[in-house]
Amino acid sequence: MFRFGHATHPNWREALELVLVQLEGQMQLEQFASDISRPQKLGLIYATEAFAENMPQILQGLRQRTGIKEWVGGLAPGVCSSGVEYYQEPALAVMLMEFPADSARVFSGKLPLPKPGTVTASGRDAMYSALIHIDPLTEDIDDLLDDLSLKVSTRQIFGGLVCAGAANTHIALEPLSGGVSGVVFASGLPIEVRMTQGVQVVGVEHEITGLRGNFVEELDGMPALDVLLADLGLQPDSDEGDPASQAAEVLAKRFAHGLFVGLTDRALAESIALKGLTAGRSEAHQLKVRPVVGMDPNKKSLAVAEDFKLGDRLAFCTRDENSARVDLTRMCAELREDLDAPAPKLNELQAAGFSGIHSQRKPRGAVYIACNGRGAALFGLQGVEQQIVREQLGDIPLIGFSANGEIFRGALYGYTGVLALFF
Repeated sequence: MFRFGHATHPNWREALELVLVQLEGQMQLEQFASDISRPQKLGLIYATEAFAENMPQILQGLRQRTGIKEWVGGLAPGVCSSGVEYYQEPALAVMLMEFPADSARVFSGKLPLPKPGTVTASGRDAMYSALIHIDPLTEDIDDLLDDLSLKVSTRQIFGGLVCAGAANTHIALEPLSGGVSGVVFASGLPIEVRMTQGVQVVGVEHEITGLRGNFVEELDGMPALDVLLADLGLQPDSDEGDPASQAAEVLAKRFAHGLFVGLTDRALAESIALKGLTAGRSEAHQLKVRPVVGMDPNKKSLAVAEDFKLGDRLAFCTRDENSARVDLTRMCAELREDLDAPAPKLNELQAAGFSGIHSQRKPRGAVYIACNGRGAALFGLQGVEQQIVREQLGDIPLIGFSANGEIFRGALYGYTGVLALFF
């Protein structure tokens, strides 16, 4: 397994030393023994913003004590490790990863990606998947992700938006600000990536049939506000008062964490319908969740923080702790079932496109990237998500960070958790 460590301390030197003591102590344990078949070493580091100015010294100390020269990572409001989370306090989380030769390549604005079609010395696709970190002040992030998706052969791009405005927001060999950086992985390196939502769908899925900028005016040919009221069990033409006032009152009582929509683009909606799954309806964990930020009672339209196309589909959602717990457990249970799958089912899963499932094989390490609006803000306590992952998948090495946006399969999400298992 990958060696890892985490610590919180107001002094960066003390925090670093606490992490290094853990890393060095693990060298004596059999499960963390170095694998000679994996000569390529890569350090992964996440730190909270309190250590932004000290990141050059922290990297120097890590290189001197671990012998690992290549490091990637980022600064974030919070970091996590197996079973624990540190949010808005000085903290570090570090993992020492080992791969077969030519499996990983660091990139940034100073270190260009391999050209499409590049193969490694062993003949493998050099850009099969990627872990990326993006400064949220970077312009045209969606376009940037689209471009990366054209270059990474499987579109298995995962990661998140790090903190904004700090001196050093992300790391690719050195501390950087602005733009994107990360590491691309070659084919043949098993990585399984899944996403969990924290929402519960209310009502059914609807087709967007009327738009005005970011205002959804019509759903299924009906005024969007009327459709929302119907999904909530209200009658739009009720004599008991203004429907908009009724909606506002219900929303305030029922949706303590706000009202959201789960979006399905036309291509995914058609794919789901063709497969005959739930009459064309997506599951909650397949949706891109965005907040409803306002309404126009006169036009009966709803403002959503997203760009739409006619034909896209959406469902109204509520976000709450129970829904988040249930879906995170679902994600872990599916992974656990896959990891324990017997050979016949394993073959079926691989044929269906699952990239990194190895029967009866424990992950060497994991990375968990969660929206910074989850954590204690959603679950009431820090570390709840990490404890659920540990309960469901075992005490595997894990580090991660609280993101300003999560990246899964080359698209930017919000309010989600993205879990990557390395084998």
